[in-house]
Amino acid sequence: MLLRILLVSSFLILTGCVASEQNYVVTADSFWDTPEESLLDKGLKPLSGTVITNLITNKTVVGEYVSTPSMPINDFATRWMEFYLADGTSKYRYCDTANIRNKWNCSIKLNGHWKIFDNKLCLKYRDSTTYTHCVRVYLDGEHYLFVATTTKAAGYVRGIVRKATEGFVEEAPFNS
Repeated sequence: MLLRILLVSSFLILTGCVASEQNYVVTADSFWDTPEESLLDKGLKPLSGTVITNLITNKTVVGEYVSTPSMPINDFATRWMEFYLADGTSKYRYCDTANIRNKWNCSIKLNGHWKIFDNKLCLKYRDSTTYTHCVRVYLDGEHYLFVATTTKAAGYVRGIVRKATEGFVEEAPFNS
């Protein structure tokens, strides 16, 4: 109960920060080429490891990637989903339309591991011995924003979470 109160309080505080800016609308396009400093200027703060853990554990998180100067997406959509189990494992699905216009290619399905390091969500896939993808997580009041911290796009918003659902939910287009 206390945890729920803390999460709701954090949500309300962040919502108030975001709501103070009149024309702020969250879409993937609005975060195109967005450095982390811009999030800080809007009053958003990175979430703690404990809050991140509570937001994602035993949930299926669905989002989309955002283009950055060093990792341009160009004219195609990219979607992903990941289920974060409490034991630190994950099920990752990735879809894009790079080669198949107007059709989702959802053939990439990876099992991985997740862990919180230094208040960042860190991931590793396949047989990697190290966590190669670490992101800071922000909550803008409605969406989680994943900011790359260890890739070519370091310091830029790299992913926007559209929804988080309890349990493992592999819905379209990921179940094709």
